[in-house]
Amino acid sequence: MRTVIFDLDGTLLPIDFDGFLTEYIQSISVFCQDIIDPKLFVSALLQSIEVMMKNDGNKTNEEAFMTHFLDKTGLEKEKVYPLLEEYYLNEFCKLNKYVKKSRLSSDIVSTILKQDWQIVLATNPLFPRLAIEERMRWAGVADFPWLHITTYENSRGCKPQLIYYQEILDKLGLHPEKCWMIGNDTEEDMVAADLGISTYLITDYLIDKGKREIKPHGRGTLQEFAQFVSKGKLAAL
Repeated sequence: MRTVIFDLDGTLLPIDFDGFLTEYIQSISVFCQDIIDPKLFVSALLQSIEVMMKNDGNKTNEEAFMTHFLDKTGLEKEKVYPLLEEYYLNEFCKLNKYVKKSRLSSDIVSTILKQDWQIVLATNPLFPRLAIEERMRWAGVADFPWLHITTYENSRGCKPQLIYYQEILDKLGLHPEKCWMIGNDTEEDMVAADLGISTYLITDYLIDKGKREIKPHGRGTLQEFAQFVSKGKLAAL
């Protein structure tokens, strides 16, 4: 089966992720201030994210993150988990004001499904599923029949590690030569080409840290990608 694998932030979701991340960290640290000093929370959060991003596949990202976070803060899992769930259910949604509203992403995904491709959401799995599903709603793509959505609960690696993409291929039984990876990061998303996956670089919120020389199979704005899709060019390779 042919498969289109999508990044979320800066690709399907029109967002300046660095700016959003700053506001998110401020928001969640204040929300948790009754059990931990915000400065200590932020320090532990950032260190634990770094640990998670180096996950070698021996544990889930959630396990890698939480083991380090609980150790650094001295907090108990029984106190942290309910509070974080409350945050993602009731507070995280307020950050949607940093997102540019558009129907373009939902139109693209709808067209791709009509062309008999299956779809996978491959956002960097640094967040729990609740947070990812909320951002999918902001992008207008939450209600599509996603074959798989990577979250920190179900993933054992992070972008740009190849183990992250290999896990998707293995878990779903996908053939790389029948897949596209669509993303806005020259390193984190375009690295999928190393496994034989075709790539399309979205340039509206381009992230290029100059760490990787790339030759994507296509590149352009999300609007240009929509035209690429509508002309049936995904099937050209």
